[in-house]
Amino acid sequence: MFPYIVADIGGTNARFALVTGKEGGQFVIEHVNILSGAEFATFELIMQAYLDSLEGIKPKAACVAIAGPIDGDTVKMTNLDWVFSKKSVKEQFGFTAFDAINDFAAVAIATSRLGSSDLLTVKQGNADEHANKAILGPGTGLGVAGLMYYKGQWVPVPSEGGHVNLAPATAFEADILKAGMARFAHVSAEVFISGPGLVNLYQCVADVHGISPKALEPKDITSAALDGSDKACLDTLNRFCSFLGAFTGNLVLTYGAKGGAYLAGGILPRFTDFLMTSEFSERFSDKGVMSHYVKDVPASLITYDQIAFLGAAAWLEQLGA
Repeated sequence: MFPYIVADIGGTNARFALVTGKEGGQFVIEHVNILSGAEFATFELIMQAYLDSLEGIKPKAACVAIAGPIDGDTVKMTNLDWVFSKKSVKEQFGFTAFDAINDFAAVAIATSRLGSSDLLTVKQGNADEHANKAILGPGTGLGVAGLMYYKGQWVPVPSEGGHVNLAPATAFEADILKAGMARFAHVSAEVFISGPGLVNLYQCVADVHGISPKALEPKDITSAALDGSDKACLDTLNRFCSFLGAFTGNLVLTYGAKGGAYLAGGILPRFTDFLMTSEFSERFSDKGVMSHYVKDVPASLITYDQIAFLGAAAWLEQLGA
């Protein structure tokens, strides 16, 4: 089976690596190479470039995590003009197995292989080992997926859950939602729970406070919130964590995720301590008549830094490549 290629391909960078074996139950990931997708006209050309960089190593299979929808055999990138057939790629490069999966599906699969050292507990609880899991990741957008255990394998359940309507839980949040509707018409979870969403949320908090919002970037808002220099920014980060907690609890109910909730994305590690002491857990658990259902479900922040590689490798292993 080894070695085989795993890749994480976004709209800008394409990260490739080689899985050369397993040690202590963990995949050995080597030969990491980051290429610019814009420099290659097709997916096949960038795959060939990575193969050329291996200097004679002959991978037997490959799995790529793609930022975009996967429609049967056809793969179409969202931010690159690449369209390719999985079957054709397999044949062209002589792989015994080749697959392409949605990038957030790869994150979901990876959660089945994470150990305690790869996770930071945000909400305490006890996970059922083979129960469904809920995965979400605020970043450029808000990725959402489920993971279910079926006949000895973990199966991702991708979704567009980041685009569901966001619900308020307090009068202040209702006012924020009203301000959001005035600014954006439709207020989905992603409108507030994402990198750009942090700016959107700040603007709406400022509207509710009756002040003019400053031209701030997400990093400016978190910085001012953490050092306490701006009340509107502090209110924004508090509401961000509260909305995140409520939304995460909603996903647990939706997916029946007694196996736990997993938080990914590049935003949360910037204010981990703040998140841990926020209303996240309280709002996660406050589900009215179903509060008992989520009470003992844990929520964890993923700290493993090669999550898409891990998911692609785990998927190939499940396929028996």
